[in-house]
Amino acid sequence: DQPRSRGLGDVYKRQILLWVWLLDIFALTVMRYFLAKLGFYDGLIREFVLTVVASIPLICFFFNMGRLKRRNYTSFFFLYILILITLGVTLIFHPEYKYFFLRSDYGLGRVFRPDCALYAYLFYSLIDSPREILNVLKKFACLDFVYLIIVELLPALLRGYWMDVNYFGQEEQRVYSLSFGYSMLFPTIILLYFFIREKKLVYLLCSMFGCVAIFTQGSRGALLMPVIFMGLMVISNIIENRNIVRRTLKIFGVSFVLFIICLFGAKMLNYFSLYLLSKGVHSRTLESFVMGNFSDDSGRSIIWNAVYDAIRNGGFWGYGFYGDRPFVYPYHYVGYSHNIFLELVCSFGVVGMIISAYIIVGSIYMILSCKDRLWRELFIVFFSISCQLLLSFSFWYIADFWAAMAIGHKYFKLKRCNAV
Repeated sequence: DQPRSRGLGDVYKRQILLWVWLLDIFALTVMRYFLAKLGFYDGLIREFVLTVVASIPLICFFFNMGRLKRRNYTSFFFLYILILITLGVTLIFHPEYKYFFLRSDYGLGRVFRPDCALYAYLFYSLIDSPREILNVLKKFACLDFVYLIIVELLPALLRGYWMDVNYFGQEEQRVYSLSFGYSMLFPTIILLYFFIREKKLVYLLCSMFGCVAIFTQGSRGALLMPVIFMGLMVISNIIENRNIVRRTLKIFGVSFVLFIICLFGAKMLNYFSLYLLSKGVHSRTLESFVMGNFSDDSGRSIIWNAVYDAIRNGGFWGYGFYGDRPFVYPYHYVGYSHNIFLELVCSFGVVGMIISAYIIVGSIYMILSCKDRLWRELFIVFFSISCQLLLSFSFWYIADFWAAMAIGHKYFKLKRCNAV
């Protein structure tokens, strides 16, 4: 009963294109290393070589496109064309955005280069079976876990600090890394999911290590995503249970645990943080717990207020592609809103509101009403990781968001075709 692509043939061949796209991050890391060894730290030659390597998955896709089901990629091309039209209209009405479009680190290259987040929508859409996607994710999460430890965590621990960019775009040494914490979410949550499903201890140990790494070396916000994931998995498990008595008991059990956490959670976290500090474990998150400022927004309120004021003073259609950048840039070098809904509404006005409503309603449906357990849980995995967009980053830069959108769209499309 497995859906088959006309040209790729069996189950394993259907996964190849997704594999090639996911593994591109490793190829780019290796290529950056060799380019640096050859003295190409920047410049056209470096960018050309990296773009060629980044394009390999897309070249493989176009080479096989004639043998793929057209329905699996038409929505991506429609989305891509719509984005290009939006970009073109924005350039006409806001030529002053040229600076933000051409930035080397946060410009259009980070949106449209073939290894970037947007293309996750394409490569996840190519597969009709959630089981096949999960088979790929299980293996890739293990590789990504090792990669993050070797390439990012160990060098930082050996140096004794992380290199990051501050509000003014200047490199500085920090005791934690916001980007590492959020990057580690992907393998941590996926391995935790496979522990829940397969009960293999190695997945639990790796996931726990990932949580500890996020706790000690990452940002505070990243800690919320595993909690969200576990809560949604509990809900999914309750939905799956057809026994009314057991479902009722589980609901009461979850409610009781949440009640205890609400009453005593802060004290328990404070005692646990004091214990870790007494044992020589130090991190920004631990110190935030002890000092009682864990919930501080780290300057986000300034950014959010600036974007909110821009929305209030903006027009019906918003400010266009990257429309929040001019308002955030005076306060933070990265330029994005640090909240997906503020970014959407500021950029696209009433259309952004409609898109936001679509995301919220669609997510609620996938979590509470999706009848297929694997599709539901696959969506929960990516939805949980994507919740980082409520606190940080831009939806243009997070592949997990586009993967979640692709999975939700795929489920609805297959449901209409009576395939799920």
